[in-house]
Amino acid sequence: MGLCKRLLAMVLSALTCTALTPHFALAYDHPLGDDAIRKAYFIGQDVTNVNKFLSRYTQTLPVPVTGPHVAEIEISTPYAQVVENSAQHTVGYSAQQAAADYRKRGDVIAVRVRILFTPTYAGDDDFWRSVSVGLIQRGKHMAATSVSGQPIVTADPCAGENTIGAYVFVQFSVSAVESDSIQVEVVPPVGAAVHARFDLSTLR
Repeated sequence: MGLCKRLLAMVLSALTCTALTPHFALAYDHPLGDDAIRKAYFIGQDVTNVNKFLSRYTQTLPVPVTGPHVAEIEISTPYAQVVENSAQHTVGYSAQQAAADYRKRGDVIAVRVRILFTPTYAGDDDFWRSVSVGLIQRGKHMAATSVSGQPIVTADPCAGENTIGAYVFVQFSVSAVESDSIQVEVVPPVGAAVHARFDLSTLR
């Protein structure tokens, strides 16, 4: 009987851990129901696991031989956006507010690209306007519905402010995006196009 009790305790413990661990391996979908929004909200509030969850939506890339450095590409689904927004409001922010913010924001696929200057390429503050960002899925190219940018500026006590690159923020309609492998294509002002592949069948 002692052995049986110990085995039962081990099984119950494993089930409890599984229930308490955030379930990340669910497919991308939209629109989000109340239950999905609530789960995304609580992932964002979980300071221990939120970075682990969001890390799967970002890829870092190597420095090219020439041209600007497309350093980081991040894709954000409607679910991930709820998580991100929740993580940014950890004090006095409720699941009800998260749901209201989601409905106000609407369903979009958001892409953020970080591009840095290199010894072989240095542009001005508006160089990001010459960067093209698109989505490719099953051979189909999808154009952006919204594009904006923001220079990345560092402050040096001696040299003052210095632009070292830019963020490019791009949005796409969710209507043509399926729960499948998808590529983000970034074409810099000079140099070869850069691609980052994400599997939306394993990302929310």
